[in-house]
Amino acid sequence: MAEDMTAIAKPSGWMRARRVARDVTVTTSSSGVAALCSIVALALNARSLGPADFGTLAVIQAYVTFISGLATFESWQPVIRLSARSRSRLGPAASCGIVLDVSAAFAATAVAVGGILLFGEAIGVSHQNRLLALIYSLTLLAGLAGTSKGVLRLNGRYDVIAGNQLAQGAAVVVASLVLWATEAPLIAYVVVLAAIGALYNLTLFVRLLIHARRENIKLFNPLRSRSGRRFLWTFLVMATGTSLLSTLVSARRHIALFLVAGLLGEVAAGTYSVASRLATMMSRLTGPLNQVLFPEIAKLSNEESPSRLNRLNARITTVSACAAAGMAAGGIVLQKFIVVLAAGSAYAEASLLFAVLFTAECFGLAGMHFNPLIQVLAGTKPLLKIMASAIIVYLPLSFALSGWIGIPGIAWSGLFVSALVYAAMLVVSQLLLKRRIRAAEHIQG
Repeated sequence: MAEDMTAIAKPSGWMRARRVARDVTVTTSSSGVAALCSIVALALNARSLGPADFGTLAVIQAYVTFISGLATFESWQPVIRLSARSRSRLGPAASCGIVLDVSAAFAATAVAVGGILLFGEAIGVSHQNRLLALIYSLTLLAGLAGTSKGVLRLNGRYDVIAGNQLAQGAAVVVASLVLWATEAPLIAYVVVLAAIGALYNLTLFVRLLIHARRENIKLFNPLRSRSGRRFLWTFLVMATGTSLLSTLVSARRHIALFLVAGLLGEVAAGTYSVASRLATMMSRLTGPLNQVLFPEIAKLSNEESPSRLNRLNARITTVSACAAAGMAAGGIVLQKFIVVLAAGSAYAEASLLFAVLFTAECFGLAGMHFNPLIQVLAGTKPLLKIMASAIIVYLPLSFALSGWIGIPGIAWSGLFVSALVYAAMLVVSQLLLKRRIRAAEHIQG
């Protein structure tokens, strides 16, 4: 009875559609503005620093992001998965998420600092730039936003996340403008951008605490009781799966830049980074869409009959594939215009790289709905197998093609692997849905 009383009421189809449309509008609008801010900041920083220093900055940022994904947990997804059916689980889930976020922040910082000291030059961080990488690594201590995002998204507070995102985008633009106008050295860029990134995460964590107090979400230390430790273990297992999945998804982008920097130098890294950052603007725009769709698809997967869920999945797959194909075609046609407009003529040779990388990102857009569907139906194990296989294919293919055709070879490898990942997720989701339908028919029979 308690579970029934705390269960989240199922809205009607029309009410759900209106709410999703509202949330998508808020998040995509804010992400559009934030993406525009990122492009402006990219244009200022790329022109001001030049390919060599900009390449150094890009490698440092990619390294810290990679370690963050490797050592921290995507705690927002377990918060949603555990609390989607019952609000009574939100307090324990949020408490466990905070414990993991704090622990992972310290672990990530230690791993990042140790990695720079041990093998920094292997990933393109030269000895003279080691201090810059160490300074930027300290931002990992503020990596406390995962649980905050999960709680706020589950409660429909996308306006809070959007407002924080817009504030960060505006701060980066203003800071980049000041740094450009004062002809600041590279170390100033590192310190200022690191401070803005850390403040973004800390602000979200504070908003979580305010929201929890206002909504009477009880936070506690799960280590103090046996039941709390059991729940923490469940949360940890789930979070570990999603963290590994997130790391494998993003690893190809970071590994590609490390390969370029390590094999071809900082100038090549700067060129590749411009193309990659412009291409991943797709992720900046579609990321919030995924954040809205993930909890909704997770709820639908738990609530709807298997046959209806199969029909909904087919419709979403068709619409997303058409949208992704149209966007990819636009990126190919406008490749040189976009690169030169954003970064300047010094980066014109990055046009082809942008077109290839942008097309690879479009495969991610087309298949974003497979992630929550597969996680609900079978957990993260199938996705981990797919992404791990993708890395295994990507690394030797990148080495082979980069030795043959240079930097474009790394980009083409990413496109090929992205297509394989999409195909694998499509097949796996269909197999899982058919299995669920057969099981339902067997029970009814």
